[in-house]
Amino acid sequence: MTFAAPRPAPSPEALVDAARAMIPMLREAGPGHDADKRISDAVARRLREEGFFRICQPIECGGWGMRPSVLWRVSREIARGDSATAWILSLAGLHPWMAGMFPVAAQDEVFPNGSDAVVIALTGNVGRGVTTTLEDGHYVLTGKWTYASGVDVCDWAAVLVEAPTETGTKEMRLVLVPKASFRIDDASWEVFGMKGTGSKDVYLDGARVPVGRSLLWADVQRSTVPGTERNRGPMYRIPHTSLFVMSIAAAITGVAAGLVDHYVEIVRRRLPAGLGTPQTEDRFSLAELGKAASRIEMGFDRLMSDVDEMWDIAVSGRDFTVTDRTRYRVDGATICDTVLDAADDLVRNLGGSLLPPGPVERYFRDLHAMASHFLMQVDPSAELHGRALLGLPLPANARI
Repeated sequence: MTFAAPRPAPSPEALVDAARAMIPMLREAGPGHDADKRISDAVARRLREEGFFRICQPIECGGWGMRPSVLWRVSREIARGDSATAWILSLAGLHPWMAGMFPVAAQDEVFPNGSDAVVIALTGNVGRGVTTTLEDGHYVLTGKWTYASGVDVCDWAAVLVEAPTETGTKEMRLVLVPKASFRIDDASWEVFGMKGTGSKDVYLDGARVPVGRSLLWADVQRSTVPGTERNRGPMYRIPHTSLFVMSIAAAITGVAAGLVDHYVEIVRRRLPAGLGTPQTEDRFSLAELGKAASRIEMGFDRLMSDVDEMWDIAVSGRDFTVTDRTRYRVDGATICDTVLDAADDLVRNLGGSLLPPGPVERYFRDLHAMASHFLMQVDPSAELHGRALLGLPLPANARI
């Protein structure tokens, strides 16, 4: 059985407009997100009401099955209002696609009667002291997981575990766990940047997950997943890591664009000490703004180009090559470095050795925290792409 969306899919432009209309609300909510170490229920509810979590939800499960580039055009507008909300939407907005990789019965649990779902992912070696046993057709999970971005507002988490088999061997599997099973450590998220994302430590204590609510991690990496029994959209032929890398780059490019907005607002009204004239008359400030805005837009355009290219390749039926995959991996990191450097130049041009608390200070911290993600490190990614271009073997554990 497949499900129809509760309303027809809006145009991409209408979705972007709806996100833009949220900017005043998000600007007001942003400081509270930092203070509360999570995005608010009101903001999360508005994101759902606007349908943003249906953008990448499979059509067969009640979603709109749009290009992921639509999601990240939306998240850029959200980032102009609040950096933390943009991080949650850029990542969790992609994950309904991942939930659609699971067996059909599991999809029906996540998207009952075609409803939407907020799904977070706990992969990338974030488990600590995790044990997984197999009992009566269930995995029993106990342990701690870090960096659970959006756990306060999610419905489900896709958790990567080393799962035992009936033969006594072990295999890496993704399992879907409902939010209600987790204990959230609210005190754990004491950080320099990304305070408002609420990427906290979470715990499971003997949570039972049916084996049918799991899938092999190797199948996710190969894009040969059970969900394609139902879901036929192009995204199910795109490499998982390629899109995941771009979800992080999308948040970073959006937040950098938001910092440009704040810079413009400050410079328009600023009289720098010692100059006696408005900063809008300072040619060097104007040049810094022009250069930075151009580089940030260039980074976003590269993101859009890569993601739409992935979609078009998937539609064509051509297989993704190793070189395709390594290029997307390094492109994500290069996009990150490009926009981060441009944003830093803007902050430096504002002058002063310390920033007062406010949106520029928060965006500066959040950008640097987001850029520290392990997939945004250029050299490891570039080495993989260099190897691919030369036809050299990649490490066995290369994540592409």
